Amino acid sequence: MELENVLHMRRSTRRFTGEQINEEDLEKLIAAAQTAPLAAGDDKTTHITVVQETKTVEEIRNACRMKSSKTGNTIDPFYGAQTIIFVSATDISEDHIEYCNAACIIENILLQATALNLGSVYIWGCLRKLRANSEVMERLALPDGYEILSAVAIGYPVEPLAEREKSERISVNRI
Repeated sequence: MELENVLHMRRSTRRFTGEQINEEDLEKLIAAAQTAPLAAGDDKTTHITVVQETKTVEEIRNACRMKSSKTGNTIDPFYGAQTIIFVSATDISEDHIEYCNAACIIENILLQATALNLGSVYIWGCLRKLRANSEVMERLALPDGYEILSAVAIGYPVEPLAEREKSERISVNRI
């Protein structure tokens, strides 16, 4: 798939089939993550954790459940996806550049997922709840001193990916 097509098809998927992605696609997602540009090439303080074990995914899902601001109902912030990839870092600097590194890694994963016709969604808002759950955090077996910064949920979308209308949603000032 051409990059321009990937960019126009990329969107957050909020309904997954519940079927696990295949190993070949997972390897491509990991490879995409590992090619992300990192500030000063700092790959010594960044860590990726892939979770696919059903029991652990369910524990994560339960630890992160939130109330919908629209309906008040409890929602699954991973939308039924069976693969969750976490990006963690240690030695968080004063300028928090590690969050930018995590965002670059996640974006590479999101774009690769789209190129593979997989659904994906950037996860951030519920991670505070996860970090506060010591039992689940222990199961994730992060290296000592690492903190989860961001995540992505990936799976087969209930509705196939489709190109969205091209629009100029972000204002641009040319000088």
